[in-house]
Amino acid sequence: MIKIVKFCLFSVMISILITGCAQKVRIKALNPAEVGAMASKKKVAVSKFRNDKVGLSGKIEAEISKQKLDKKRYFTVLSRKDMNKVIAEQKLQSSELMDEKTVARVGELIGAQAIINGEIASATAQSNSYMEDREKCLKYVKDVGCVKFRYYRVKCNTTQADVSANISIVNVENASIIYGDTINKTYSADSCKSGRILSKAQALSRLSSDIAREFVYKLTPNYIYFNVVLLDSIEIDATGAQKKKFENILEYIKVARYDKAKKLLDGLMDELDGRSYVVAYVYGVTDEATGDFEKAKELYTMADDLAQEPVSEINLAVNRIDALIEKRDEARKQISIK
Repeated sequence: MIKIVKFCLFSVMISILITGCAQKVRIKALNPAEVGAMASKKKVAVSKFRNDKVGLSGKIEAEISKQKLDKKRYFTVLSRKDMNKVIAEQKLQSSELMDEKTVARVGELIGAQAIINGEIASATAQSNSYMEDREKCLKYVKDVGCVKFRYYRVKCNTTQADVSANISIVNVENASIIYGDTINKTYSADSCKSGRILSKAQALSRLSSDIAREFVYKLTPNYIYFNVVLLDSIEIDATGAQKKKFENILEYIKVARYDKAKKLLDGLMDELDGRSYVVAYVYGVTDEATGDFEKAKELYTMADDLAQEPVSEINLAVNRIDALIEKRDEARKQISIK
């Protein structure tokens, strides 16, 4: 289904390009966590990673701690101090923390449901420099061009960095791996091409932060945002007053006055005896924008039934809404699990 949503959003983007300056509505939709198993493992701890000279384990812990959904924390992160205390009491070495059974035992002692551990497979950075020839025009003659140059050399600095991490999540209950991932990030910059560049230390820090964000993003439901194109003219015979009402509806939608737009759409639907697929579609977009996906689906289906030939915006809406409903329901189930 992830592929379906991506396809739908890609189709929306193509539609936007085709329609140029057509009015658009911003849609907010709830997407489930990629690692769905973490829905029942919300009490987590992060162990110190092996070979962690870039502070990745601490950054993952910080990233998880600040994850919120609708202003509520999604995870409870258990104290690193408590975990280190148990490790010291058990006289465990860092190499032993790569063993799932050992990790699960530690997690059980501190009350965790899942432990995130791993290792830095590689973290390298290097800086170099080289000289580049430049020229500057000192005298320019119209219709002839530059007739006098100054030639000089400048020093160009470069930084290349790479961080690769193996990360796993251990289920404390049965010492099994819930999820494992290897994430690689690279950085390359040249001061003569991109201006200011990062130092080796700065590059390694940024890459480890990028890895932490990418990893934690997979563990939590999140909102996605995209634009949907509106249809801007009624396709059936309508009075001047009805056309003006529709124009006003579009203006209210433009400034996110959706409640007002819905009241006017209700009236216009009645006036037109529900015969306009454009009005039904715009009403569906308004409901989608306010999170009423089921009502939006009804209206998109109505618009599709009324249209006598394919309408690209309606086709996109019909395909999109089912995927969004399924994803939203899956995310809600993940959130509701304690």
